[in-house]
Amino acid sequence: MVRYWIYLLNDDVASHYRHRAEKIVELLREHQYAKAPLKAICRKQVEFITERLSFSRLELGLKQYFAGRVGKNLERNMFVLQNDAGEEALLVVQKRRLLLVADSAPLAADIGRALARLSPTFLAVDADFVDYYWLSAPRQGRKFA
Repeated sequence: MVRYWIYLLNDDVASHYRHRAEKIVELLREHQYAKAPLKAICRKQVEFITERLSFSRLELGLKQYFAGRVGKNLERNMFVLQNDAGEEALLVVQKRRLLLVADSAPLAADIGRALARLSPTFLAVDADFVDYYWLSAPRQGRKFA
């Protein structure tokens, strides 16, 4: 089972910290585990560097770029994604982050590529805040006339 927190970062922050993502992950880890007085400060910092997520924009992008079936549950703010092999993933939309829970790593990678086509500033961090990576769309090859 694969679990990732996915954050949509501001363009300026993402470009400045593209090669130093460990600093962002450190802040996100502090925010996740902080106690009362420090929690509010970390929350404001995370709100400053991240963008609010639009459920409808995510839905349109997933339906356009994900190669499998996209189901949604509006009451719980989540998507149920299924690929052709029958593997399922759950994508829970929160205000400023997504929780991706998938049966397999290849399915999670497919969802990551679909999200990367929406925006190149998504940062995926595993649930334990140990591993992280920028979601990136596959490079387009040159088209020759």
